[in-house]
Amino acid sequence: MIQRQGDGFPLDQSRVAYPRYLRRERRQSPRSEADAGHVRVKTEMLQLRLMEKKRELVRRIDVDALVDDIAGVTLTALSSMPSRCAPRGDLAIRRSIERVVFEVRTEIARVGQEMADKCGGSPLDERYG
Repeated sequence: MIQRQGDGFPLDQSRVAYPRYLRRERRQSPRSEADAGHVRVKTEMLQLRLMEKKRELVRRIDVDALVDDIAGVTLTALSSMPSRCAPRGDLAIRRSIERVVFEVRTEIARVGQEMADKCGGSPLDERYG
């Protein structure tokens, strides 16, 4: 690498030899490559944790649970609407409201199925199939 000659160091030769030495050491050390990969992965994990703590990143399972809860409340409220809105004993109005609720629920299901098809499959297939 850098060698003393007499009472000093040959700067021109050392300037050329030292980068060669560093390149050779880098090529010869598979551990340094593995260490660099480990540091990259660890850094990425820390960045993901930081983003999660800052609430910039959420887990998909948490979002899925939230959407399921919201959809459940919505569908339950829609289903109870005819009996709550129609005057007691007025079956014609109740049936009319039931028809609208059915249409809305069918539309929600259709849109959900289209979104699942765009993503490559139904999430219900993965969870319950």
